[in-house]
Amino acid sequence: MANFVDKRGLAVTAADDAAVAALDGLVDAFVGFRKDTADRLRAALKADPEAPLAQAASGYLFHMMALRPLVERAAAASARATELAEAAGNPRERLHAAALAAWQAGDLKRAANHLEDILLEYPQDIMALKLAHYLHFYMGDVAAHRDSVARVMPAWTPALPGYASVLGMRAFGLEEAGDYAAAERYGRRAVELDPTDSWSVHAVAHVLEMQGRHREGVAWVDRNAAAWDGVAHNFAFHVWWHKALYHIELEEFDAAIDLYDARVRAEETEDGLDISNAAAMLMRLKLRGVDCGDRWERLAETCAAKRGERVLPFNDLHYVLTLAGAERSEAHDFANDLVAAGAAGADHWAQVYRDVAGPMALGIAAYGAGDYASAVKALLPVRYSWGAIGGSHAQRDVFQQLLIDAAARAGEWRLARALLAERTALKPTSADAWRRLAAASDALGDQTAAADARAEAARCAA
Repeated sequence: MANFVDKRGLAVTAADDAAVAALDGLVDAFVGFRKDTADRLRAALKADPEAPLAQAASGYLFHMMALRPLVERAAAASARATELAEAAGNPRERLHAAALAAWQAGDLKRAANHLEDILLEYPQDIMALKLAHYLHFYMGDVAAHRDSVARVMPAWTPALPGYASVLGMRAFGLEEAGDYAAAERYGRRAVELDPTDSWSVHAVAHVLEMQGRHREGVAWVDRNAAAWDGVAHNFAFHVWWHKALYHIELEEFDAAIDLYDARVRAEETEDGLDISNAAAMLMRLKLRGVDCGDRWERLAETCAAKRGERVLPFNDLHYVLTLAGAERSEAHDFANDLVAAGAAGADHWAQVYRDVAGPMALGIAAYGAGDYASAVKALLPVRYSWGAIGGSHAQRDVFQQLLIDAAARAGEWRLARALLAERTALKPTSADAWRRLAAASDALGDQTAAADARAEAARCAA
């Protein structure tokens, strides 16, 4: 093994230049959510299976796919990456091996810390940056998610390959932290530089969602679709999901369902993100009284087989959401499994299942069974901890909508009105929220407030 330099000037232990080029191609595909990522991984491993970073990248990708059989395969890649890095790797490669080993052991915080150690010494390591971005996001650490990218920005210039992707990560971290103006500025600049970067398109889509700029959002997703839709892997379905959300808020339900069939769930995969997109979208439609036909049952068949997977709480909760939406009794069994996982485990996710995801699952299952009072009782105490399950504000919003609906159906009108007052303050362009506030005010006998809310709903709908 010899020392080479990759396209960003970082030392790499590999057999030859061809192996380094294969690693560069893999990193580019991984960071760019490219549909050839799996092919690039195979090419890198074929070019040099003894390269520590090739084995580490393999383990990372298996974990990020969040499927139990692949997580089990990641263990072998982690062991091999550690062996190779200790035998011949450089300091950066040894830190990558340590990060992967921590992830494999379920210590996500330690894994993220190792990645941040890499970035202090090697801020151009875009793979480490993307992995830290992912872990901070799924651990619900908004400040770290934002600041991780800020720390490396001085080391990045437009001359470095991947600069646009770094801007896109910066944009998304800022958006989740609520700095929408800066997020939009970084995101739009990233897309100008690289229209194929679906993550940057998605970052701006989040800004438009959070600010209630739904008509702009529809146009934004469509604007450069030809550039990214054929390049991105299944993450493209998530970008189309954002467009569907805009249509739902605009009460263009036929357009949303068409997107569900043609884009969001065009491929009935078992991927956790794909299922989460579909489940959250169907529940949003259900909460608005839209008949989704047999789509619930088809999705539920896939989710029922996921029982016992427990790789990401975020995914598991969407499996329960699907079963609840389909009004299937398995939702309770699935929820009880998540509670048991929290009681039995000791790693990062076990604590999340115990403190947050377990109660949420019980509440979602109760909602599906029509026990709305129990749903409120389970969901309300943990609502400010939902960030621990991972995902974005936009993704987790479906749980807030479900809680509000459960409160109303349980006849807890004071709570429903309070939650809706909060929601209309955050989302003043939501006609649905204003209508629900009007209904809650009516139920409490406050006709003046009800009339004002109905007027706002009409203004938003217009």
